[in-house]
Order: sequence, then C-alpha cells, then structure tokens
Amino acid sequence: MASSRPFVWPILPVLAALGLAPGTLGCTTVEYADSVSQANPLDAVESDLVGRLNDMRTQAGVPVLKVCATLNQSASSHSDDMRDKGYLKDIGPDGSTAVTRACDAGFSAACDGSVGMAELLAKGFAGAAQTLEQWAADEGTKPVLVNGDFLTVGVGRSMGGESAIWTLDLAAAVDPSCDAAAP
Repeated sequence: MASSRPFVWPILPVLAALGLAPGTLGCTTVEYADSVSQANPLDAVESDLVGRLNDMRTQAGVPVLKVCATLNQSASSHSDDMRDKGYLKDIGPDGSTAVTRACDAGFSAACDGSVGMAELLAKGFAGAAQTLEQWAADEGTKPVLVNGDFLTVGVGRSMGGESAIWTLDLAAAVDPSCDAAAP
C-alpha cells in the first residue's frame, strides 16, 4: 500500500546566487486530453497556491509575487516532463535547468544567466493548501518562499501520473514576458 505522505525532492543549487539553502518543488492535479497541462491562465487551484503564498509573504513583510506567463509555461512544461518521464528533479534528463527552461519559454531575464532563480518541486498533494504547507514545513524551502528578492512566480501542476507533480519557479526579476499572465 502506498504511503499517504507526499515525497519532497530537494532542489539543486539554483539558489546559490542568492545564498539560499536547497528547497523542494511541488506537483499538480490538472490533466488535459492532450496530456499537456494548461500553463496560462492558472487554474483555480494554482491561483489558490499563489494567493496563499502571497499571504505568507505579506505576513513575513516581503513583497507579493507577480504571476509571470513565461514562468508558468516553463513550470508547467517541467511538471509534465517529470510526469511523462517518471522523475522528480530540477535538472531535466536533457540537462535543462530552471534558468534554461525559463529562457527557452521566453523569460528573457534568465537568458544571460545572471538572474536569481529558485525552483521548488513537490509530489503528492493535489491541493494548494497542502502543497504550500509541505514546502513551508521544510526548513530549507520556507526561506525561499518568503525571500524578498523574488519578484515573479510561475506555477506548474501536472496530473495523470501516480500523483500530482508541482513546479514553482521564482525569479528575482520582472520581465516584459510576465505582462501576458492572466490575473
């Protein structure tokens, strides 16, 4: 019988530029007929996660995050890739990282490699509240969630595998590509 406790995978040193400890990423429950998760606009559960995260950030006295369409695309594609290829890592089998995936999705601030980014992954919970609680309970991840250097966020949630897979991409830059994100 499968454990009811979700699996949390630590992120790699994408956070090194910000001097942060490794964290974890999360999964989603949205599945579409073509097996591609909708990136934009965020669905109600993904929007709930951003709202809860921004409430946490407000309580910590740091700016709220702006949802970014290109980061949503990057995060959604990574969640789908992890589901389809059966892995849970911030480095893809093709060697891609959060930074390279963000650049490929059109987040130009990531293309020169100098923007601070973090990617959190989680597998297990389909709901926003449980996934955010999972990240917030981890002493390596919580500081990432409330780091005031981060300004933008992208969320990906993939369903259809054995459990939900979440990707949360955070960036310390506002990019023109973010303006396409629906509220």
